[in-house]
Amino acid sequence: MFGRKKSVTGDRDAATPGEPADSAPSTTGPHDRSSVGDVARYYTDLGYGHLDLGSLVIGVPKGRDLNVALDPNGQPEFHVVTTVSRVIPRAFAAPKSAGQWRTMVAAMREQLEGQGAEVTVEDGPWGRELVAAMPGAVFRAIGVDGHRWTAEVRIMATPELAEQAAEEGREVFKHLLVNRGDGPMPVREVLPLTIPDEIQQALVKAQSQLAAQQQAQAYQQQMAAGQQGQTAAQARPQGQTAAQARPQGQPAAQARPQGQPAPAAGTPAPAPSPTPTREQPRQPESRPRRDGSAMDRLRSTDDL
Repeated sequence: MFGRKKSVTGDRDAATPGEPADSAPSTTGPHDRSSVGDVARYYTDLGYGHLDLGSLVIGVPKGRDLNVALDPNGQPEFHVVTTVSRVIPRAFAAPKSAGQWRTMVAAMREQLEGQGAEVTVEDGPWGRELVAAMPGAVFRAIGVDGHRWTAEVRIMATPELAEQAAEEGREVFKHLLVNRGDGPMPVREVLPLTIPDEIQQALVKAQSQLAAQQQAQAYQQQMAAGQQGQTAAQARPQGQTAAQARPQGQPAAQARPQGQPAPAAGTPAPAPSPTPTREQPRQPESRPRRDGSAMDRLRSTDDL
């Protein structure tokens, strides 16, 4: 049995259209954006920086960094990081009826167990939390259904810091603001983000560099395969064909450029693939960290 989840602002306390709330909601978030009248003041009162991405507003507690990276499909994602944890918030379109998060947890559990992870489902403040133990890392997914949306955070940490990381992830999660919008969307589709121009320019540069790197790796592999073929041809007795030289039943080699993701499997698009990126929390840096606006910490492209 799992305990009842706490009330979510998006379920009950959204402001009446045309009448935005003057103060922060009293319930535990994530909140529907319509329930917060002054977004900047909401985070200022918390002592947080924040980044407004349109459909999702991410609060950044003091002492944490906000990095932007490309996921395996080349799409941008935002990470709230410390030396303990890496927290990745997301929001998805959902039907009016609740239950999408339960379905997402079941799909993630099945796929992770199929990959050999030790998976458990724990009862947390919002209900189900999926926890997957892997060699050297612990992955936790926390989510909840709001008003036609589902919010989620993924948390990565080392095993010895997993509990502390979970608390850091919950702190980010409960102050997310979600703007579902009124238009029709397929369920589980990631809500589109409105990315500030300066970040978008850095992402375009990073995507170009990634594509060039993959092309160079593919070319190197093709050259290596050609050299191996020449060596094999020299070693074959005169008149023997390549097909005869390959042992019966052994398939021809298929090369995938290094770093190119394997085809996604399992959960329906665009729910996140339950295979977590095993990216470790950031290491302490010698440069001073700025604790103001999250935008200030996104001006460098070092983290792309």
